[in-house]
Amino acid sequence: MKSLIKVKRAVKTPASGPSAGYVSTIAAARLCGVSVFSIQRWFDEGLLTGAKLPGGRRRIDAKSLDAFIKKHVVLASGNPNLDQRRVLVVEDDAKLLEVMREGLVASGFLVRAATSGLEAGLALADFHPDCVVLDVMLEDLPGATIVRQIRGAQAGRAARIVAISGKAGSHDVQEILAAGANAYLKKPFTQAELLKAISSRQSARR
Repeated sequence: MKSLIKVKRAVKTPASGPSAGYVSTIAAARLCGVSVFSIQRWFDEGLLTGAKLPGGRRRIDAKSLDAFIKKHVVLASGNPNLDQRRVLVVEDDAKLLEVMREGLVASGFLVRAATSGLEAGLALADFHPDCVVLDVMLEDLPGATIVRQIRGAQAGRAARIVAISGKAGSHDVQEILAAGANAYLKKPFTQAELLKAISSRQSARR
């Protein structure tokens, strides 16, 4: 996103109710297919306008978000179409999530980001990914449980699941693969290794 032109942020006091014209950072992140961390950073840099509430919470002006998406998000994804492969990346490390997202977008994928098992379930239903890159050490749900839930959902039955982790032992890896994951990558891994795992039918890497 280095080519983005900064705009002046207009800080407003949000009105109450659904007609106020503001959306949460979580909702904005889902619409843009990025992490909440990215939305917060773009707001702080002045790329998105809105209001900053007491306690540091941010509310994004809906018109500003719509203009931002039309100008930058579609261009970053490079003319999305039905033939592009969809990848759902589930990772609670905001910086790593953003690195993977940007790398996959640059490689021609349509990408949706999630930071928890709950967000992954919500994204799965409406995004219908061809592949799910899943951190199996999320705080809210065990990795094998999330894999089984993805496999049990209609939108996830045919998806390729690439499990990633920096701590899982061999026993955990076998459990995750038995639950339905297609491949396993141990952190740290390279962009090339991630792309290979997404595109191929390779066995798990230990």
